[in-house]
Amino acid sequence: MSTEDRQEAIAVAAIPLLAEHGTHVTTGQIAKAAGIAEGTIFRVFKDKQELLDFCVLRAFRTRELVERINAIPVDKPLVNRLIEAMTMIDEMAARLGALMHTLGATGYRPNEGNHNKDDEAGGHRKPPMLDEFERTTTAIAALLSSGQEQLRLPSDRAAGYLMGLTFMTRMQATRTAQVEQKEPESFVSEIVDLFMNGAVAAEMERGGKDPQ
Repeated sequence: MSTEDRQEAIAVAAIPLLAEHGTHVTTGQIAKAAGIAEGTIFRVFKDKQELLDFCVLRAFRTRELVERINAIPVDKPLVNRLIEAMTMIDEMAARLGALMHTLGATGYRPNEGNHNKDDEAGGHRKPPMLDEFERTTTAIAALLSSGQEQLRLPSDRAAGYLMGLTFMTRMQATRTAQVEQKEPESFVSEIVDLFMNGAVAAEMERGGKDPQ
């Protein structure tokens, strides 16, 4: 198995443990979950910090998510396509929120060494998480483009707003331990309805009185 494949396998086993235990998880626990000897971890990661940083980046990876979004049939009504896609994104946001909340609560801080080297060299590197977010937003924009006639904004801008509304609302609620009373399906349906129809009642748009 290549170093990259071994890192991937270890990260997949480690991420659920990190979401549960944060930085308190031991490399022994991770090795057991991955079905390997503990020493194998340190043959592909120089230390636990590098392992944690790799796991965080792996958790934000959206390749599989984008493939699932791209596979949504375009013959479905737009609102149904959006609910299906945003349910996937909501699930990922909930997982990421739980992971980052637990890591932060147990003292995790990413190693900024590589970014600092880029700055010292006069370069500027976009954070990998932003690349992943943009990749997912592009997939949502493609989903919206087939219903462009129903939108008041270009599909790429509309996708950015919808992504931000869904992803950050769920992730922040999870990270701050706020309990969402609605079922995930109801939460997503409400977000999509807000996106499609707005928050202002129809009579208000026509200049009616504020609802009491």
